[in-house]
Amino acid sequence: MFRKFIVVAVFVVGLSIFFYPIISDWLNTQEHHSSITKHNEAWKNMSDEKKEQERQKAEEYNAALQNQPVSIEDPFAEEVSGEVEENQHYLNVLDIGEAMGSIEIPSIDVRIPIYHGVSEDVLSQGIGHMPNSSLPVGGKGNHAALTGHRGLPSSKLFRNLDEIKVKDRFQIHTLGETLTYEVDDIQIVLPTETSWLEFNPTEDLVTLITCEPYMINTHRLLVRGKRIPTEETKEAAALITPDGPMIEAEKPMYLLWIALLILLMSILTYWYIRRRKRWKRR
Repeated sequence: MFRKFIVVAVFVVGLSIFFYPIISDWLNTQEHHSSITKHNEAWKNMSDEKKEQERQKAEEYNAALQNQPVSIEDPFAEEVSGEVEENQHYLNVLDIGEAMGSIEIPSIDVRIPIYHGVSEDVLSQGIGHMPNSSLPVGGKGNHAALTGHRGLPSSKLFRNLDEIKVKDRFQIHTLGETLTYEVDDIQIVLPTETSWLEFNPTEDLVTLITCEPYMINTHRLLVRGKRIPTEETKEAAALITPDGPMIEAEKPMYLLWIALLILLMSILTYWYIRRRKRWKRR
């Protein structure tokens, strides 16, 4: 009896290990979608006057940054992560629901909320905005820096950022708008190299940052995008509303495959135990 228990326990543990990354990534995706939806709902429920105030606050924040020397540090440094909590003025700008917006990268199939700051708590939930960079609301002369982990056991985040190529596009959804950026530069730099954050008065830029190489993290991967007009395709129009991007429902097939795999493992476990009983009877 004890040996049967051990066999079943081994199967259950193995099954849990096998499905943990799949299920945890799915759960985190649901959390991301929930956060984005709350942001969109908060924006939708604002009065027109309040919406204009939010836009104005963001524009004033960005204008102030352009008129002062750029001071930026490695977003993954421990001493940087706690600075945002003391900057209440920054936290009050783009404070719409749980997130300031979201980023969508079709080429690597991610849609993740963007939060204030780069604390470890923030980066474990989604993408962080570096406070000394422009807020990601668009406008010439702005340069926003968004950072994310290369991947966690429970969520992929920017894990596949190295697969992005020049001319690929990504989108920022915030303030009820969709801003499209085309990748024009990809660099790998040391954590101490921060001169890449430059403000160009004629361009609207966003740089995505993560660690490189994966699991080693000695360098930083920088993917810069330049603002281009957003194309209104039929597919895009179906997903974008005046109140922000609609969140696609998770495909039922994803859950179906998980259910089928669990069922298969259960059948194999049952078959194995029954077979052992027959061997013992013989």
